Amino acid sequence: MREHRSVKFLQYLFSYVPPESLPEVPEEEPTDPAEGRVLTDTFRAARRNLIVICALCIAWASAQISVGSPSISLAGLSLDLSNATVPLVLTLSLAYLTFQWGLEFAMMSRKVRRWRLAHLDFRIVSRIVRFALLAIAAGVMQRSLATITYLVCGLFVLALISGLFSIVLIFVFMPLRMWARSKANRPSAANAAFEAVTWAAFFSVILIVAGVIAAGVAAYRYEPLRNIIWDTPPNPLAFGAFIFALVATLLSEWLLTPLFAKLFAQRPDYHTRRGEDGRVVYTFKNDPQEPLL
Repeated sequence: MREHRSVKFLQYLFSYVPPESLPEVPEEEPTDPAEGRVLTDTFRAARRNLIVICALCIAWASAQISVGSPSISLAGLSLDLSNATVPLVLTLSLAYLTFQWGLEFAMMSRKVRRWRLAHLDFRIVSRIVRFALLAIAAGVMQRSLATITYLVCGLFVLALISGLFSIVLIFVFMPLRMWARSKANRPSAANAAFEAVTWAAFFSVILIVAGVIAAGVAAYRYEPLRNIIWDTPPNPLAFGAFIFALVATLLSEWLLTPLFAKLFAQRPDYHTRRGEDGRVVYTFKNDPQEPLL
């Protein structure tokens, strides 16, 4: 028997052996899971307007556009914005359009809001919005294309450092969680690994935020480092606003998780039991019909 298997293996290795029977082609394809899932026109319009204002924010921060004497005309009334600060106008516009975009997404059906492609689209746009807000904060200090370039490179470096911290901390928390579970008489290597990854990600974010704040203070207060970074130091309020925006951006991915769970209409937690007739009875912890309330 072993000799027969070895000979058959050599046949596959040194020659082509066709399959014994070709699989039959099904007459009908499986049902498309995306069938009937369409983003509404109002949501598309809100998303388009939001992307436009994000592009304007990034263009203004990179000194690609200049606003000379802005004004708005509506219903026969003219509003002069020449004395207003452009960052304030852009920030308020960005906040309003972001709220409108999120509201339009929330008003779509649960079938669409549970669509994974809609989740991907929403997350991509949300990251663009946060970067646009961070670009405004950086542009207040200095408007130039180099500012946006340094900002992108800095975020990339922070992401690499955060990933490195997470990997190192996993090896720190894994034995700790194994010991804690063994002490509680609940040993489980898989659960301990999951808990170690969670704690490692949490502490890596804390370390990154603390490092950003410390580096910001050192860059502005420590004279040798200050002279290396800037020829002319920026306004302390503008620099403080940038550090605050950067920290908020780093923490937003976790702080927005509960909101995203409601917007994406994730199924609430539940437990099951067998009824008297043998059927499975689902008991939801929250109301499954209105996930946003």
